[in-house]
Amino acid sequence: MIVFAAAVIGGLAYAATTSDSGDGGTPPDNAAPQETASATTEVRNPIEETEEFIRSTEACPPELPGLDAVPVMFGIALEPFIEMVDATVITFIDTERGFVGDRAGRVWAFDQSGRLGDPVINLSANTSVDHDQGLLGLTLDPAQEWLYLHHTDGADSSVVRAYPHDDGEIDSGGMVEIMVVDQPSPQHNGGDLAFGPEDGYLYLSLGDGGGLGDPFHNGQDATTVLGAILRLDVDPLATPPFGPAAGNPYRNDPDKHDLIWAHGLRNAFRISFDRVQGDLWIADVGQQCIEEITILGQREAGTNLGWNRYEGTRRFLGDPLRDHKEPAYEYGHGRGLCAVVGGYVYRGQQFPQLLGRYVFTDLCNGTLFAFTPGGTPEVIELPLATSRPVGFGQDSVGELYVVDIESGVHRLIASDLG
Repeated sequence: MIVFAAAVIGGLAYAATTSDSGDGGTPPDNAAPQETASATTEVRNPIEETEEFIRSTEACPPELPGLDAVPVMFGIALEPFIEMVDATVITFIDTERGFVGDRAGRVWAFDQSGRLGDPVINLSANTSVDHDQGLLGLTLDPAQEWLYLHHTDGADSSVVRAYPHDDGEIDSGGMVEIMVVDQPSPQHNGGDLAFGPEDGYLYLSLGDGGGLGDPFHNGQDATTVLGAILRLDVDPLATPPFGPAAGNPYRNDPDKHDLIWAHGLRNAFRISFDRVQGDLWIADVGQQCIEEITILGQREAGTNLGWNRYEGTRRFLGDPLRDHKEPAYEYGHGRGLCAVVGGYVYRGQQFPQLLGRYVFTDLCNGTLFAFTPGGTPEVIELPLATSRPVGFGQDSVGELYVVDIESGVHRLIASDLG
């Protein structure tokens, strides 16, 4: 169910683990009750008998692709930018100022000296932080008139809010609740926010709702907003404050959800736009075997990314699909890798070696990589790492920052190799 503000119409696990540990804890609502144990009755767990569970606990095929990256050395380093425990999101006003948030739902203004004063937004009394929950997305609209955030509230729902913004000042009293999406579990909630550089619409990523193998069957269900990228035409001063964007593929289809722009996702925890090409880059956290990165152009509305029929290019469950988008790059779990954390296509000036490459990392490995798509995808391994990365930031001139939930925000800087 979706709740529209003013109209009232209805993992990535952060824990320091080595897998997407939020899975398997919450069975579907219609799961059969567990049998009572007795001396003569074998205890059975119905969730463990589902096809989704069985497939999700199988050993991965040995032929899965690894993250075959070529180590490179050049004058690049990471330096602390904002020291902060539980940091999850950052967005920039320019090259020096912006807003940074923590998992508990608090947002601070910052400048080059660091965080400034008390939080300008404090949702800690109404933010859930179990499994994949918390403050998950933060962005300014193109005109920088509104700061948008996505968090999971005390009722375990995904909520998008907008706050008036004026040159670094936030009017928390002018907050507008844009939309509320009910979640079936605290797992796989998504959920990044990004404005399209060409169309100006707000894109929101939502996961499949959790559980091993998508037991709620949301990935291939275009009637639900879960397991999808939504594209919204937002106006916080209108009633209701959003609607389906023009050109959404199912806008005139009564049998599908009109907010969907693309679907077939498991947990697209991070999305971003290439500010030059305008493509949307999607980092989708896999089940037990494969992490994937997909590129969608603006003319690819309605694309099915395949989950849960496929995990990357690996056949997963059910009948094959006749038409779905394969990832531009995928890698298997090895070398301590467990969950892809998407970044940005680099468009800054400091590092010509990275120009046009998509910089990303992995929650468990922490090393930064840079990917160039093509017939033979090329990945380079940067001499950079953090302990528990959960996101990236990009300033107004395209320079990059890494958000680490254990230590805060770090920025990529030029460095002397000697």
